[in-house]
Amino acid sequence: MADTHDSEQPLSLTAKLLALLRLRRDPDGYTPSARDVSEATRSGQGASISHGQVTSLLNGSSGNPRMSTISSVADALEAPAAFLLPGAEWDDLAALTMYATSPEAREVLRLMQGLEVQDILEISSRLREIRRREGLPEDVPTIPPPPPGVDQPREGRPRRRSLDEAADRAADYLEGR
Repeated sequence: MADTHDSEQPLSLTAKLLALLRLRRDPDGYTPSARDVSEATRSGQGASISHGQVTSLLNGSSGNPRMSTISSVADALEAPAAFLLPGAEWDDLAALTMYATSPEAREVLRLMQGLEVQDILEISSRLREIRRREGLPEDVPTIPPPPPGVDQPREGRPRRRSLDEAADRAADYLEGR
């Protein structure tokens, strides 16, 4: 999954969940399991979700989950529940997180109500100038990139690529090699 999403095609619930899991990787690079997410819903305020239900959401077999399910899973993954709603207008995780966590951002949006397009573009241009002055990138991706280092391959036994390789390894093991 790419770090950002700017296409016209809306993300599926499964794609959104996988993006959130990727952002929640631990320092060793492991994403939370369905059981981890399920356990996290038990400690939240919403409904408890079984790991089977979480698995169904992750593999796309749960076509129309309840809002209480969406809300609990979003809380467990520390994301705004609106991000998990269908539709391209809900695919901007960065904007939704800012809206959910910052009363000041909500106030700015309310103040833009009724302004002409050129006024909104002027505000946008001013915000880009402030970001440049602060040393921040001018553009913000809709889905933030994961923390540095979590996408690196983990140490361990290399994966076998075929049944033949597995059979060769088993034969070597039985023969003491």
